[in-house]
Amino acid sequence: MNDSLSKTWLQYEAGKDYKRRIGLYATVRQNERFYRGDQWYMMESGGLPRPVFNIVKRVADYLICSVVPERVDITYRSDVVAYGNKEAASRLASLLSANAKYRWERSKMGSKLYKLAMDAVISGDGVLYSYWRGDAAGDGIYEGDIETELIDNVNLFVSDVNKSDIQSQDYVILAGRASVISLRREARANGVSEKELGKIVPDRLDDSERSGDHASIELEGDDEAKATYLIKFWREEGKVCFEKSTRNCVINRVKTPCTLYPVAYFNWHPTKNSFHGTSAVAGMIANQKYVNRAYAMVMKHMGDTAFSKVIYDKSKIPEWSNEVGEAIAAIGGTNVSDAVAVLGVGKLQDGYLDFLSNVISTAKEVNGATETALGNVTPENTSAILAVQEASKIPLKLVRAAFYRCIEELASIWADMTLAYFPSDRFIPMLDGNGVLTSERISVNEEEKTSFKAFIDVTDTSVFTPSITLSILDKLLQGGHITIEQYLERLPEGYISDKASLIRGGAANG
Repeated sequence: MNDSLSKTWLQYEAGKDYKRRIGLYATVRQNERFYRGDQWYMMESGGLPRPVFNIVKRVADYLICSVVPERVDITYRSDVVAYGNKEAASRLASLLSANAKYRWERSKMGSKLYKLAMDAVISGDGVLYSYWRGDAAGDGIYEGDIETELIDNVNLFVSDVNKSDIQSQDYVILAGRASVISLRREARANGVSEKELGKIVPDRLDDSERSGDHASIELEGDDEAKATYLIKFWREEGKVCFEKSTRNCVINRVKTPCTLYPVAYFNWHPTKNSFHGTSAVAGMIANQKYVNRAYAMVMKHMGDTAFSKVIYDKSKIPEWSNEVGEAIAAIGGTNVSDAVAVLGVGKLQDGYLDFLSNVISTAKEVNGATETALGNVTPENTSAILAVQEASKIPLKLVRAAFYRCIEELASIWADMTLAYFPSDRFIPMLDGNGVLTSERISVNEEEKTSFKAFIDVTDTSVFTPSITLSILDKLLQGGHITIEQYLERLPEGYISDKASLIRGGAANG
């Protein structure tokens, strides 16, 4: 093994050791289980039922939808002083903006933003990775394209774990797993000798277990089994270099024309002196456990005591029957009331369920997911509802700012890669103002490449989501606060077909 390869894997092992020390692997696994409702895993129930009242998912989904914008418009602006030619700078900025619009649609970034926010809510960090795929079809316009994927934070490693800025790191490492046969195919395409290809072998079981990815079950056969690979990025003379390798073989090593590491990320809640953030789910788990167990005890109590029980003196009544209309014989002429007694149902402690409801509502409220924000109110004063909803979003302003900065970093990476991989003799794809796919040649010199910075214009999420709007409109109509015409006018699009004709019909009948 060469020194460079050995050093990369030592850095990777050191990174995994740090993640284990801060409990990242265990925390992410637990948070993910609680989010999807597997909340009694490895917990002793003591004979209790195992109900799940998934507060975690309800609050987490609210936080995700409150942070992710409905639409993102990426625009580029040039430092005209550095560029020199104002007209040319404006034209190039417009081309890059049109290309970003195309790339946003092609990469389906709208849905990926929700997954990015979900990753951060669950694990503490959201990570985006962009790379050049030379074999991409490019919608028939050109060969090769820029791809963007989500990366789990457990697979991101940096040189300084106490610093949260990606671009200032000495190196960045991404870990992944792929089948041995695909890794060998890729290495062969990059000119690796057959002797070196034999060094690409499946992971040992303990390797996959230590990596925290649960990849212990593999397909049969060495070629079908998986191996861990690393992609390491560093800079030489201002340009980003990358090396992809398995533990004993270098698959590819390239010095790119790019200047930025192709990784953008953000923390949900920053952690002091740590590269990794703190998730929103982590702080809700203790309350979730208490609510589940408290309701389990209520269920057990009600199941045991909800029905009255008959107690009888067996020396006087040999056998008790619950058959309808059947007589029960008592031995001896004693008073039957002395031989039979009926115990009433058990009584739950007064205020216990009210206390549980308070725990649930408080858990939601401290995370900003108030009943008003969730739309679970009877609307009588619209202005007050709007004010409360706006106030509930205040704790998320810092998160939203970090999320937008991550998108801005991604846009900067796209511009850096576009200017690097699309020379003047190739076409750059873009969407025009009408959303039509087109292309144009782009021409820029090395000095001009560094003069562009990305700025994003983000439209905030609407105050009411369609489902919340529908719920509030229903309550307003039922309360007699609005007419049916006003209800239909404000109904979100798509719920009723041809609602315009209904409104016209209602007005004519009125």
